[in-house]
Amino acid sequence: MNALSKLIAVEAKLFLREPVSLFFVFALPLGLMLVFGLPQRGTSGGDAGQHGELTFLPALALALTIGMLALFTLPMALGIYRERRVLRRLATTPVNPALLLVAQVVVNLVMGVAGAVVTAVGVRFLLDQPAPANVPAFVLAFLLGVACLFAVGLLIAALAPSARAAQSIGPALFFPLLFLAGAWLPRDQMPAVLARIGDYSPLGATVDTLAAAWAGDSPAWPQLLALAVTAVVGSVLATRFFRWE
Repeated sequence: MNALSKLIAVEAKLFLREPVSLFFVFALPLGLMLVFGLPQRGTSGGDAGQHGELTFLPALALALTIGMLALFTLPMALGIYRERRVLRRLATTPVNPALLLVAQVVVNLVMGVAGAVVTAVGVRFLLDQPAPANVPAFVLAFLLGVACLFAVGLLIAALAPSARAAQSIGPALFFPLLFLAGAWLPRDQMPAVLARIGDYSPLGATVDTLAAAWAGDSPAWPQLLALAVTAVVGSVLATRFFRWE
């Protein structure tokens, strides 16, 4: 436990020293919303469209925060450690290299929660949006969204042959998922098949369930189930294919 706490402290310091990661978590989500003119939208796609702009915007901002950590920061960091043989060196010490993975997930999770709080506060004051109305459902949707997206990020880290590959695969997956979530085109304006895929995609389901809880409604159970199943499948596959060197 002492080794894990030390690894977490080291990983946290490294994270805080990296301007790009801090930008992804604390600045880019709100910036993207403002740049693409999302505050002027009256509706959004999928289930979130039923709640309108008031809940879609903050839900999208929170999903962006989680998604960038999961698909950008986490795979790249683990890819760098594999390339530099950090994981292999740890295997020759009393410290289990798996603890480094745990430390990475813990640090990114904490930063994700911090980024979500900053994003929610920013949305509240910059966009004048209310706080989440259904708090228990909001927490459930947030945790399932984190589990789902982090599982996808760990799978990328497991399969990517290098840090450069992980740095490419993450964004290549993130931006199509962002499109399917309705960031640029409302899902009710997409072809039916594409909209349906977006409803159950990792970012789309995260946005919709967060938006529903924010509005005071109960998130759709099929979407919550999709997040849970993706989290389990992604974690199992990441464990199966992860390479220490």
